[in-house]
Amino acid sequence: MTRSRDREIRRAMLAELRGSAPLVAIVPATSIFSQIVPANQLWPIVKMGAPSGVAPVRGTCMDGAESIVAVHGFTSGIRQGKKLIENGEDHAGRIGDAIATALDGKRLPLEGGGMVRIRWTGSQLLQDAQEAGGFHTVQNFQMRRLT
Repeated sequence: MTRSRDREIRRAMLAELRGSAPLVAIVPATSIFSQIVPANQLWPIVKMGAPSGVAPVRGTCMDGAESIVAVHGFTSGIRQGKKLIENGEDHAGRIGDAIATALDGKRLPLEGGGMVRIRWTGSQLLQDAQEAGGFHTVQNFQMRRLT
């Protein structure tokens, strides 16, 4: 019987993001979240988006599903005191590249068995309307889960 296993996939992806040295050099592992971000969290942050199931994958002795998810990064740049060292647009671009690199092409084992294969499918870099100088990177992924 097909089921999404979103919980297991999310946990595997979060572990991979938090364990990525290039990403953690830009965004601390303690600032990488699921969809739930604590109130008043300082930027930069990375958070998972809502996964969407696309199609079941069935075959002889195989059960799985395809789904998509976006991983988001938010920043208003890097400052030393009052001096802006890197603007939000450039910093968000680097965060997005690090997210894509951390997950693209990965095959991650899932709690309870099976694995998920992740493929980067594109991105978008947006100016954040709520935060002056803030930017938002959106990194899109397709996942294929097999058990």
